[in-house]
Amino acid sequence: MNIEQPARDGRRVTADERAWFVAGALLIVACFLTAVSVMRQWSPCGADSGSQACLALQQTMNMLPIQADTMVLRVPWAASLVALGLTLATCAWIAFLLLHPLGRGIKIFGAVVAVPLVIMSIGGWFGVWSVESWVAHGGAWIILGTISEFVAIAFLVYATMSREAVSVTTMQRLVVLIFGVTAFGTMHQSAEFILLAFFDQAAQGVPRYLGVGTALTLGLTGAGVIWLTLRARKKPRRHEVSILG
Repeated sequence: MNIEQPARDGRRVTADERAWFVAGALLIVACFLTAVSVMRQWSPCGADSGSQACLALQQTMNMLPIQADTMVLRVPWAASLVALGLTLATCAWIAFLLLHPLGRGIKIFGAVVAVPLVIMSIGGWFGVWSVESWVAHGGAWIILGTISEFVAIAFLVYATMSREAVSVTTMQRLVVLIFGVTAFGTMHQSAEFILLAFFDQAAQGVPRYLGVGTALTLGLTGAGVIWLTLRARKKPRRHEVSILG
């Protein structure tokens, strides 16, 4: 029994690391796709910020996900790329749940977190294929984005209070990961909107390059999860217990 225990612990550590690395890598790829999408969509403002196309774009952009509200103003592939970025961010969370040996109760709650994220991803592609219907249901997407973030916060509270094995280091990475996978949530998007508007108070309508913050959030959280996992390798391995003991 004592001989088999180290082997099981070794497999567990490998599974832990694989889950974090896969989730982090998916967030980084989502960052790249979102950044390319944002730059492409805002390209009409690059040469002449006062052009009619740029001004119209600033009056028609929505926040969930970042894409023009009219097909005429959409730059080819911009909406598809950001929808793919949203999908990969959702896949990062699902892959983490499937690969990480979390407790049963925590995994079930994690699956609940995945539900609004999956619906948002489907909605993103729905917006790519039917922009008029997307705009018509704009209020529903905003509500859904808010729900996804509140459910994610509730998940973190549950994981903290749970008696299942969730250590402090695991919670640190969970917080970073959750912040990344909900980057397209309404509160994230609103915070970016306010921050960009603060630095460009003369702007009319949507601040230019709205969406860059989303890409940065995806990239930084993905890199953060990988970095925290690599850093944990250098520390003496401890038995993983609940934060509450």
